[in-house]
Amino acid sequence: MKKRLWKRLGLIVSTAIIGAVVYILQLTYIGENTFPNLNKHHAIIRLEDVGPGGDYASQEDLGKLRAVVRYIESERIPFHITVIPRMKKLESDGTWQERGIDDPSPDPLVTAFINILKEAAQKGGVLGMHGYTHQYGDTVREDESHHSGIGNEFHVKGVPETKKTSYAAERISLSLAAFEKNGLQPAFWESPHYRNTREQEKVFRSYIGILYQPDMYSLRSLKDMNVYDTINTYGQNSLGSIYVPAPFKYVTDSKSVNQILSKAEKEDGLASLYYHPFLEFPFLEPVLEPDGKMQVKDGLPVYKYKEDGTKSYLHQLVHGFLEEGYRWMSIHDIVPFTPAHRIKVPTSVTQQLLIGDVFGKGHEDVVVREEHRILVIPGTYKWPRNRPQNEAEIWLKESFVDEEQLLLADLNQDGKADLVAYNKNSGDLRVSWANTSHFMEPVLLGKLPVNLSSLNPFQYEGGTGLLAQNKERIQVIRIVNNQLSINVDTYLPEESTLYIGRFQDKGFDGILCVSAKNRSFSILHYKGDGKFTNPHLIKGIDVTPKEQLLVGDPNGDGKSDLILYTPKTGVWQVYENEGNQQFKLIENDFGPWAGGKGRVGVVADFDGNGKTDIGSYDETRYVLDIALSFREDRPSRGK
Repeated sequence: MKKRLWKRLGLIVSTAIIGAVVYILQLTYIGENTFPNLNKHHAIIRLEDVGPGGDYASQEDLGKLRAVVRYIESERIPFHITVIPRMKKLESDGTWQERGIDDPSPDPLVTAFINILKEAAQKGGVLGMHGYTHQYGDTVREDESHHSGIGNEFHVKGVPETKKTSYAAERISLSLAAFEKNGLQPAFWESPHYRNTREQEKVFRSYIGILYQPDMYSLRSLKDMNVYDTINTYGQNSLGSIYVPAPFKYVTDSKSVNQILSKAEKEDGLASLYYHPFLEFPFLEPVLEPDGKMQVKDGLPVYKYKEDGTKSYLHQLVHGFLEEGYRWMSIHDIVPFTPAHRIKVPTSVTQQLLIGDVFGKGHEDVVVREEHRILVIPGTYKWPRNRPQNEAEIWLKESFVDEEQLLLADLNQDGKADLVAYNKNSGDLRVSWANTSHFMEPVLLGKLPVNLSSLNPFQYEGGTGLLAQNKERIQVIRIVNNQLSINVDTYLPEESTLYIGRFQDKGFDGILCVSAKNRSFSILHYKGDGKFTNPHLIKGIDVTPKEQLLVGDPNGDGKSDLILYTPKTGVWQVYENEGNQQFKLIENDFGPWAGGKGRVGVVADFDGNGKTDIGSYDETRYVLDIALSFREDRPSRGK
């Protein structure tokens, strides 16, 4: 009997161990895009524990902080700042010192701190939330967790409240609100000291798509990022989240700088580290006016680095990594898109999903074609991703026949996308003009040739019209004095599919032509007056039949890039437009995100920041998942 019992226990234990090992292996080694930064010599740095107090509690401290930030800006490298929005400290006399960027009436110190953050965000700095107060409580604790920057905020010993998911949701909500109050955009979350429960991490992932901290459940964090393509379920459902670790740790002294650079010589993974700016303060000196007084700018004393030949820790790191062949990267370079929102689409009789700015607010909305009506789901795509989305509104009660193709285009140039319907059998072109809260009844604009393909909005020199393909010819359709004007131009390569985009920065669109016969790519530039150049062949683009091709501008430089989406794996790639018909694949793929059967990729500027975002519509579950782009049009520094 005892033997049997021990056998059963042994079997249970063995099964549990095997299951745990398989789980860890799956998280660590298995899957698409497993080590996206492997052997690429990518380096990223974040400035840690930066808040309106503690080591930055005086005008002199803030003047020095500004000098450090401006040094990094002068080196033209991307950098990150983990911001503690509210700082609390118990003084020796028993009084609390407390300041926050969410103060109703910020004092001059807080105002100066906010200005430093705003300037940093404009010049290559990426901001993130480092808890809300980076401490716990209003009374003295033996472990000093009552002091911001020193204390734990989550999973505090002896305080069960700090382990709750509701507490985590409250703290990240306060942090987000503090950023929003000052017009600041957080890109990530980092729990103080990486300390929280796993369930609290799921809450943070439900509010923002990137956690700039290691995934303690994955060995992959010793070298690289960890990507989850799972549903976040706290509050509103959202898809996917990413952990970005800092395996190179942090600087304490000169010895640790040497250890980090020595590690950089040998490592092949992501060289991510963090640095406390106050370590630079001994290397700074005040800038003096001719009369010997300290120079003051914007209310803060001005500091500079000493010119005695001594290299600060930060100088050694910045140039040391460059000498080792690393490139300084932004978190938005290594994670090209940030997992964001999920939109529920009405499931009754959905026939088509359209994307366009029907309100004229500068960002895209979701338009749903049903059998007898058109619905609009107003967009709310900024942080937090946990926000409830608006209900669908009926904008038009109208039946469209199956042979009518619907698209959105701002044909009357009032900033709002109109609903256009083209009947392939009759050639009828109708438009429902967008009003402030509905589409007006359709009116007939005229007739086009029948059986046109690749009908799309087209930006030409005088406004927005349409472009279509009629067998081997291009047709530009313009509206002149409420009449259709059709220009026919240019023979196309055989069996071509057309894509519209701004392929050179001239203020109007061109055509990407993809030949199905030989998978060749070419661009036709618009010359004006409805005419195009001959096709310019593009080399170096590899698209398989399993990949969906999309056109957009994720880095906001005004030129359209090529985005490839593989629904089966959920991996996205971007070929960046370098001008003169040259496209270069960016170094990091994105994903796996939104993988699976029955998915279709879309692109649009959902949040209105001038950069193209990606979306994946699940035709079986009737949801649209969105990932936002925050990439900048600037080269990363390094080899």
